[in-house]
Amino acid sequence: MLDGVCEPAVAIATELELCDASIFIGKYEFAGPFDKPADIAEERGVFAVLCYHDREYELLDIGFADNLRRALMEHPDHDDWLDNCTGTLAAAVYYEPQMSEDEAILLIDSIERELSQNEI
Repeated sequence: MLDGVCEPAVAIATELELCDASIFIGKYEFAGPFDKPADIAEERGVFAVLCYHDREYELLDIGFADNLRRALMEHPDHDDWLDNCTGTLAAAVYYEPQMSEDEAILLIDSIERELSQNEI
């Protein structure tokens, strides 16, 4: 389903909490997770690529896109995500139509810092 630059997993499911049709990644509430690109709007924001296995989510990648659906469907590391996921590949999205790339980088850095501190 998804495509993108694969980064090492930075979080395990204990850091991700489900809440109805949303999931918290760090302190941010993302829509999803979704396992079909058609369920993701063609809007700007931040995406999180997740692997669901043994009733837990693992964060595989996180990034910014002007069109979240297209970015996930056409991401060059889709095959890497599939190779690194032994369960179900999914995506969660943080829609923010007015977000600049600089704001997205700050949000992503904040999430990665928070999750890496929780791994210790």
